Amino acid sequence: MSRSHYWVVRSKPDRPAPWDRIQALTISHYLWLDNGCTPEVNVKLYYTSERLYLQYTVYENDPKIQYHAMNDPVCKDSCVEFFFQPLPESDPRYLNFELNAAGTLMLKIGRDRHDRTALPNTTPSLFDIHATTGCFDPIAASPYWQLSFSIPFDWLQTIFPDFRAKTGRKFRGNFYKCGDTTPIPHYGSWNRVSSPVPDFHRSSDFGDIELG
Repeated sequence: MSRSHYWVVRSKPDRPAPWDRIQALTISHYLWLDNGCTPEVNVKLYYTSERLYLQYTVYENDPKIQYHAMNDPVCKDSCVEFFFQPLPESDPRYLNFELNAAGTLMLKIGRDRHDRTALPNTTPSLFDIHATTGCFDPIAASPYWQLSFSIPFDWLQTIFPDFRAKTGRKFRGNFYKCGDTTPIPHYGSWNRVSSPVPDFHRSSDFGDIELG
């Protein structure tokens, strides 16, 4: 199976970059359910010396939102996810950032699906989460919702001390869209998942991400 590759642009000078100048990746592999529900999802990333920034744009009607507390099972809502393995060459652990359309965060760490641990003393405010619903794209003539957040590198280094955000740094990850209990359930990914059943916790199916 081919592995997707995404280059993350650095913001220069070191300040927020305009999102409209960032190339998007697309969540386009909708697997396991043949029900016609394949929401268009575009994801953009850039980084500074301090943070990795992410923005999701999700073309989905009436997103389902029922969870509002940290580490609630937001995958049952209209949800986007970023599974992030900072040091794939030396550390099998990865972080799973999962957020619904209200910006409710689930965040855990571990080696696989059955080895997940919540991170103590970690609050959503650390990630500067912004969620907006009720948007409308006049060009596509379609409603959408948007979510952005950022990951501080100094926080990341408390968990992965050897990680450095520098040009050429390669890590692995995948981007997902799901809605386990939405009116039409769906499971989408950026890099294709090879499991015969729904399973995002497959680091062997992560794509390559490189800091430019």
